[in-house]
Amino acid sequence: MKAERRSRFDRIMLEVEEADSIQDALQIFHLAYGVDFSTYHLAFTIVDVVDTPYVRTTYDAAWISRYLLRDYVKIDPILREGLVRQLPFDWREVDVPPTAHAFLLDAQRHDIGANGYSIPIVDKSRRALLSLNSRLPGDDWSATIAQYREEWLELAFLIHHKAIYELYGEHDPIPQLSAREIECLHWRALGKDSVDIALMLKLSEHTTRAYLKSARNKLGGGTITYTIARAIQLRLIHPFGNTPS
Repeated sequence: MKAERRSRFDRIMLEVEEADSIQDALQIFHLAYGVDFSTYHLAFTIVDVVDTPYVRTTYDAAWISRYLLRDYVKIDPILREGLVRQLPFDWREVDVPPTAHAFLLDAQRHDIGANGYSIPIVDKSRRALLSLNSRLPGDDWSATIAQYREEWLELAFLIHHKAIYELYGEHDPIPQLSAREIECLHWRALGKDSVDIALMLKLSEHTTRAYLKSARNKLGGGTITYTIARAIQLRLIHPFGNTPS
């Protein structure tokens, strides 16, 4: 990144960091880059219905009201795709199901841009999504993405951490387990005892028990059964999937 561009980006980062709220941070973001709208979602679960208890957006009030009243969250293909993807994506990459066609036509009628770019963020058992919407023609939008996507990625993570702080302050309710604690809990959930886990992970049995004990304490201090259930609920472990990396 050239010095002049880096200096401009540093100023934008500082403005976003010092913004009084996520709403203000999004406003700074979209004005700095000339996008038409920006939205941040924070989700905790994705089953049949996407659970996004925290949303901030710069869309106008009329479209927000319509989106909520028509329950578009259940069929919005960008939101549903974004909350399961790992990497940033251009909206043109998304296969839109027939059930969402009417939603997209409605969005166009309300002057929502046809192009966009979304940045998924995976954090503990949470997923977040920063989405940018634009009315620019396709080629111009492609050039904009190519020019700014690295900056957008840094800003997305900054906005996410601001959102977590805005929600919880210093007291984030989701504990941070170490890689070893997660590994030990994963194998314990699969029915392995401390001796088995120690052999598999090339640890002493004493160390394995210590990791399990510290995980139990972080997750509320209940029984190992409760601890495993809590870890699964928070998506810290996936006992029926692959070994944690």
